[in-house]
Amino acid sequence: MASVPTSDRATATMLTLGGLATLGAAVWLERRRHRYDLRGRTVLITGGVRGLGLLLAREFGARGAHLAIVSRTPSDIGRAEDELRASGYEVTAECCDVRDPRAVADLVRLVVGRTGRLDVLVNNAGVIQAAPFEDAQLEDFQESLDTHFWGPLFLTREALPYLRRAPGGARILNISSFGGRVGVPHLSAYSSGKFALVGLSETLRAELRQQGILVTTATPGLMRTGSHVKILLRGQHEKEALWFGAGVATPLTSMAGERAARQLVAACIAGRAHVTPAKQFRLAEIGNVVAPGISAGVRSAVASQLPGPTRTAQGRVRRSTADVGFGFLEPVMPNGASQRNNELGS
Repeated sequence: MASVPTSDRATATMLTLGGLATLGAAVWLERRRHRYDLRGRTVLITGGVRGLGLLLAREFGARGAHLAIVSRTPSDIGRAEDELRASGYEVTAECCDVRDPRAVADLVRLVVGRTGRLDVLVNNAGVIQAAPFEDAQLEDFQESLDTHFWGPLFLTREALPYLRRAPGGARILNISSFGGRVGVPHLSAYSSGKFALVGLSETLRAELRQQGILVTTATPGLMRTGSHVKILLRGQHEKEALWFGAGVATPLTSMAGERAARQLVAACIAGRAHVTPAKQFRLAEIGNVVAPGISAGVRSAVASQLPGPTRTAQGRVRRSTADVGFGFLEPVMPNGASQRNNELGS
């Protein structure tokens, strides 16, 4: 075989290095172009008074944003507002059910009226339901779609006129879930709503970019935010709580809520299209795309180890993990996070 002349190899090497340098410069310039200073900007966060939402509020507040935190649970709002104000953050706190389009319209007008602007919308409000498909009820699917899809849709439509006017552009951060990319056993209702949000979010990314609004789709996996005490269960309630608790209790299958919030806010500021905190969940998402058959087989194997459906009236009753508890796992559950992140209220 004839050898490649040294001069040709050198030329090829130089062209490769030049191409990589050009690509690197393009990436750097793109990121620089999208640098976004939050100081003085208004950030509206639904579900912003506890769990991940409160963690996101702290992160945005630390960067100088005026926070507009929203919850449909009045008793949770005051505690979060007091804490954030004590940290020196500017806060507007409101009660609103994002599933109600008229309430959402009033909310957006009120926030803009009080702060004078709206720059960042964070669609974070959520509800987690765990149940075998045969014990899940139609109302669970309706609730998931109302909260995870229709709520963000209502808010985005109402916020758009103000986001378009935001000096220097605007951001939308849609908090979907790993379960909105990969179907997770016993989360059929939850995943249905989160999948719908991913579809909406990625379409908005394509359409709104030319208007100066960058949409980030976030698909985090299990996080130790303290929200494990708020999971709604059907089926064999105690066993359902145990398997979910086992996933939250270990760093191998979950990540610290604070670290997740930092990554999510950083992705929003940078205007990234997609972010999945934690390497194990990013790899699982990639695996589901590259080898869907193998990914489905793994999930089927997991499903075979989970508690089976009851198909009984008792199994159809919905209970909360706050009432059921986590049995022998209780000592290792991240209950400190529940305390820190306002999850132990009503």
